[in-house]
Amino acid sequence: MLAALSLFLLVRLWAGTVDAVPRPRQALRCAASSFSNVVSLPGVTVTVERVDSVSDRGKYSESGNLGFPQTIDLLPALCAVTIRVTNTTDVPTKPASSYRFGMFLPTSSKWNGKMLTVGSASFAGGINWPDMGQGPHYGFATISTDNGHNSSGSDLSWATPARLYDWGYRAVHGSVVVGKLLVAHYYGQSISWSYYAGCSTGGRQGLREIQYDANSFDGALIGSAAWDTQHLMPWISRIAVDQLNTTNGKLGSQQMSILAAEVLRQCDPQDGLTDNIVSQPEQCNFNISTIICSDTSSCLTRAQAQVAMQIWGDYIANGKFAYNGFDLTSEDQWAVYFGDDSTMTGFDFDYERYWIYNDTSYDWTDFSDQVVADSERVNPGLATANNFDISGYRTRPGKKGGKILMYHGLADGLISPRTSLYYYNRTMQALGSDISSMRTWFRYFQVPGMQHCFFSNRYNAPWDFGGPGQATALRLLPTLGVGLPAVGDGWSVPGHLNDPNYDVFAAIQQWVENDVPVDKFIATAFNSDFSTYRTRPICPYPQRAVYKGSGSVNSAANWNCS
Repeated sequence: MLAALSLFLLVRLWAGTVDAVPRPRQALRCAASSFSNVVSLPGVTVTVERVDSVSDRGKYSESGNLGFPQTIDLLPALCAVTIRVTNTTDVPTKPASSYRFGMFLPTSSKWNGKMLTVGSASFAGGINWPDMGQGPHYGFATISTDNGHNSSGSDLSWATPARLYDWGYRAVHGSVVVGKLLVAHYYGQSISWSYYAGCSTGGRQGLREIQYDANSFDGALIGSAAWDTQHLMPWISRIAVDQLNTTNGKLGSQQMSILAAEVLRQCDPQDGLTDNIVSQPEQCNFNISTIICSDTSSCLTRAQAQVAMQIWGDYIANGKFAYNGFDLTSEDQWAVYFGDDSTMTGFDFDYERYWIYNDTSYDWTDFSDQVVADSERVNPGLATANNFDISGYRTRPGKKGGKILMYHGLADGLISPRTSLYYYNRTMQALGSDISSMRTWFRYFQVPGMQHCFFSNRYNAPWDFGGPGQATALRLLPTLGVGLPAVGDGWSVPGHLNDPNYDVFAAIQQWVENDVPVDKFIATAFNSDFSTYRTRPICPYPQRAVYKGSGSVNSAANWNCS
């Protein structure tokens, strides 16, 4: 039932930190005057565009927001503020910067003294108000940027040098700097802790900001990060060309479903327990020949099988590794990149048209591995988060050093989970570290059966653990027109609100502030009526969940991390 929801929601879907000097205040005023003439930074202009009061259990949306047009509900009482920032300090080496960010500011009695920065999604422009809605429930002053433009997630045509730099890193960094000043001024006290949460592009933004300024966040929750833009986009084009450059090898939704069913049939028992979840797709010895025949209604042609093998395989361009292919179990989400007729919608080749070559006549037939070299040379917006030496964040001054909790669904069919493992290993290598020392500040969790950021499709594997956007996805179910109700409280995990055993955002706060390591967290899957179907522990790499051998396999209590 939840399979179709992923595609809909996904498609919708200056250097140095300045310390805030708070001013004593007698009372909070949700008015433009509370945020005007507060920030004084060289070359920076801050304009208050909109201020609204939201009542308890209220709603909020922004008209004209192309990236995030949805209305989010069940908000606690708060002040909603929209700020525009222009920055000319990079001129003439870079074009001037201009972007907006939003703030959700809970009442003084509900504010926990902390600030949360929320990431964006895909190539969307627009403030991510829906995902911001989770933060105030925990008590956070919460901010998110529009990335310097206004567009849907699949639109890349907005690219200009200035907007690319803003999308790449400047809008997030500037929003954090200015946001900290405004939040501290509004409440009349310094911010005690600063956090980040984002998935997909949001994951990339968090990693990029950590690399740019180690002082921005005390803790970062990074999901399914699309951190390697300069290789991800040519790889998407590569698999599209594999589809388009064949007469009988195109994969439609029927063939993807056949593939997914056969992967489950073969790989589920190979992980040691037949439970309708492929827990170790990388260990599966998959034999695609079992579904090759001439009847394309029930199996694949040899050409289609070859295309599938290329999609699973790593991309080697110009004789060297370029990007990781998908894992087995990702097949149900491949339709995001190509559908039944394998006709591209512009999502991928627009990268070449607008971001690399500035040539709207560019066609898929023009693609070659040279695109990879050109993408590396141009590195649009300096967006790629590939500075793996983040030792400055690990040992950041003050408090206890920075912490990262990163996760990725192993059934992700948009961003290969192998890219997160690659990032983790490259960081470990850059720091001359090992798993034991990495675990003191950076932990990576693999989530079997979870797709991109949320949901699980045919596996109905546990996927809800309070990750960025997960509560939002449940609240936005009615917008899909499939007769499903809004579920949950708008934050955390239904039935386990702010419980660090089930809610990974609650868990990372305990780790950062109280030195309580996140040794595991419990993920939840739902029945069709959204009652709990099964739970399972999610373990820090290289550990995995292992069934104890007795009791229900659907209860996390009967599993260990080992």
